[in-house]
Amino acid sequence: MPMQRVMYVSRAKRKMSKGELSDLLMGARARNEAHGITGALIYDAGYFGQILEGPEAAIQQLLLNIAADPRHEEYELVSSGPVEERYFDGWSMDWIDLGTFADTKHAELRGFLRQHPVTDRGAVFRALTTFIADRAKRRDAAHAEGRR
Repeated sequence: MPMQRVMYVSRAKRKMSKGELSDLLMGARARNEAHGITGALIYDAGYFGQILEGPEAAIQQLLLNIAADPRHEEYELVSSGPVEERYFDGWSMDWIDLGTFADTKHAELRGFLRQHPVTDRGAVFRALTTFIADRAKRRDAAHAEGRR
């Protein structure tokens, strides 16, 4: 079965409360798990970046749903293509609030999330994948520590 990874950015139409964000995340996790989709949702003060991976047909349907979701605007697909392995195997939806990161290491990523339309897709892709790879390593290391 062909697997696909996509990345998009968008902006919330209005400020979302922690409860609304929690509801969004719980709904995404349930739907993704039911359709074999994994990924990460990145949030920063009203801006979203998301990476999704899974069966191509399920990803394409999910993208149609996301594009039509009235909670956000300026939706822009940054990257889409086939993949052999997942970044988020076993994670129906990782949640990352960039506002909780005290360092300025991710200032470039914050800038890309807020840039609509995206002018340099390659730079956004690199920033997102670098961040996600770092996040996955930290998450996996924390998991391994917890199992000891």
